[in-house]
Amino acid sequence: MCSLPASALASVALPGGTSELRRFPLTPATADEGWLRVAASGICGTDVALHAKGLSQDTVLGHHVVGELADVGSRAAQRWGLGVGDRVVVEEYLPCGTCEACTTGWYRLCPDTDLWGGGRRIGTIPADEGLFGGNAEYLRLPHNAVLHRLPDGLSWELAAWVLPLANALDWLLDAGAARPGENVVVLGPGYHGLAIAAAARSAGAAAVVVCGLPADEERLRLVAALGCETVIFGENDHAAQVRAALGGAGADVVLDAAGEDPRTVDLALELVRQRGRLVLTSPKNPPHAALDTRKMTRRMLTVRAVRGRSPEWVTRALDLLASGTSGLERIPTAVVGLADVGSMLTRLADGEGPATPHVVVRPHFPPQKGSRPLC
Repeated sequence: MCSLPASALASVALPGGTSELRRFPLTPATADEGWLRVAASGICGTDVALHAKGLSQDTVLGHHVVGELADVGSRAAQRWGLGVGDRVVVEEYLPCGTCEACTTGWYRLCPDTDLWGGGRRIGTIPADEGLFGGNAEYLRLPHNAVLHRLPDGLSWELAAWVLPLANALDWLLDAGAARPGENVVVLGPGYHGLAIAAAARSAGAAAVVVCGLPADEERLRLVAALGCETVIFGENDHAAQVRAALGGAGADVVLDAAGEDPRTVDLALELVRQRGRLVLTSPKNPPHAALDTRKMTRRMLTVRAVRGRSPEWVTRALDLLASGTSGLERIPTAVVGLADVGSMLTRLADGEGPATPHVVVRPHFPPQKGSRPLC
């Protein structure tokens, strides 16, 4: 059975775009809270961007977190239906539980956890308030933390895919309304791009084409391992390249996971066939992108923008990963210890990270001095 040590190490992101190791004292959980012994914390683009920009306050990043419950208060255990030693994935949201968004299943839009409205989430709370990020040996679980039990036998590295895959399933099957036998195009072979490709293959897409730039060639090889077609954009007609990969057809669903470049929106509209759907997975910079309304109306196109996921898609992601058929088990994992988190975030921001987008912080592996074995 797990027990709580007196202190824990964490990688703290600093305002200057650097990081340092810091030790934090731990105190037993109150009746409404808990402590997670972090097994793995996946690094996503949000972490990279926040670190590169420089945070306003010292912060323990990390919001794709899995681990084992090390200490659980009595009321928290009853509320979560979990106990010490249980393996869980932690959503980043910290919702109020009572507003309209929460009571209708849209707690990702709760004002209390809406970052654009000053809300709070796992991985964004200042370090002077304690350990509220996954890049640490232990994570404090407040009363409003959202937890899901992990299936037995699911490795920690594969479990770190749960939230990106849940996002991908939500974006593809709900927002994109993708159906078996349809053509799916994904712009961008990053963390979420690969998850979307895996989701599309598991959903029975007729063809899945993932597009990238010459610098993405190694990641596109990983996409090919999922059974998808790939396109490396050159100087020629990008839309023609994608249509050729689809055998001359258009895409029923295009998911723009290519990052901030607003030019990808116009390209995506070129790729969508009549009555097709375009899903925007992140804001552009600058935020205003051209939308050709003639194309949209003449071809009856639908454009949806997305954020996060609903809880039912977390369940679907857990089931898919546990089945061993997601394909993501074939994607290599780059493991990072706490001492190397800052340098890895800098490498990723500079485009010098590993070929795989699945970069996972393992606070207890490789072992840190004074750390304890997993429960």
